[in-house]
Amino acid sequence: MRMPARYALPALLGLALPLFGCSTNVGDECTSSAECGPGRFCDRASRGGYCTVSPCSPNSCPDNSVCVRFENDQTFCMALCSSQDDCRDGYACTEDEGTPVTYCRQTNAR
Repeated sequence: MRMPARYALPALLGLALPLFGCSTNVGDECTSSAECGPGRFCDRASRGGYCTVSPCSPNSCPDNSVCVRFENDQTFCMALCSSQDDCRDGYACTEDEGTPVTYCRQTNAR
C-alpha cells in the first residue's frame, strides 16, 4: 500500500526533526514550552527561561537531571552539574539540603 503524496512530506519532516536538534535538555534556555520538547515546559519565571518538568518525584526526571523540592514545596527537574562550567550564566552549581547531588540553580543576582 502506497502512502498518498500529501502525507509523504509531513512524515519525512517528522522523522528528520530529531536530526536538527529539536529536542532540548532540562535546564536549557527557552521562551515557550514548545521549545522544550515532549513532557517539558518552559519555566519563564526563571532567568532566561528554564526547560523543566513539574511536578516530579525521585527518579522520574529525564537523563542528566534531578527532582528538587523547593521551599514552596513545588518540585522541578533541574539540570545536574559537577562544576560551575556545567551551568549557564545566571545559574550556580549547588547542593541543597535534601538533594544529595549538585544541580544548576538560579542565582539571586540579575
